[in-house]
Amino acid sequence: MDLDPDVARWSTAPPLLRNGDDEYQLDFIVLTEGGSFLIDVGQEEPVPPIWLFAEIESMGHRYRSVAMIDFAESVRLRNAKDLLRYGFYRPPLGDRIRLLAGLEEMGSLTIAECLSAIQEGRPMPTLASLILQGFLEVDLDDDLLSPESQVRRIRG
Repeated sequence: MDLDPDVARWSTAPPLLRNGDDEYQLDFIVLTEGGSFLIDVGQEEPVPPIWLFAEIESMGHRYRSVAMIDFAESVRLRNAKDLLRYGFYRPPLGDRIRLLAGLEEMGSLTIAECLSAIQEGRPMPTLASLILQGFLEVDLDDDLLSPESQVRRIRG
């Protein structure tokens, strides 16, 4: 969700839902420009109680289920894991400005070209952090990230 541009905010603390003595705990609440979703994650496709849908709708949310088995071989998930290991890295301001200016001028650069432009910080952590912070974007879905992957500037 950190790498989904449609997600404005998310939390791992959705409300515990109750219907009489029955309780159901969902996994995430996700806010997008198009509305909010309560996300139910399971190894296989989750099978929630029938009353859950009306309860979620009455709260103004929509329900979405996620089966982890569907993501087992996902290129997006592998790329996300590679990037997220650099989530706490703080890139130097000079490198951020240099990369944004280069992308402004060129339109896009390869990962290899971006890495060679980084002078102050550690190249891969700097680039990954700028992607995670929403300054830069790469295609996470088609192939594993490589030196030839294209990097573009995100306009905020």
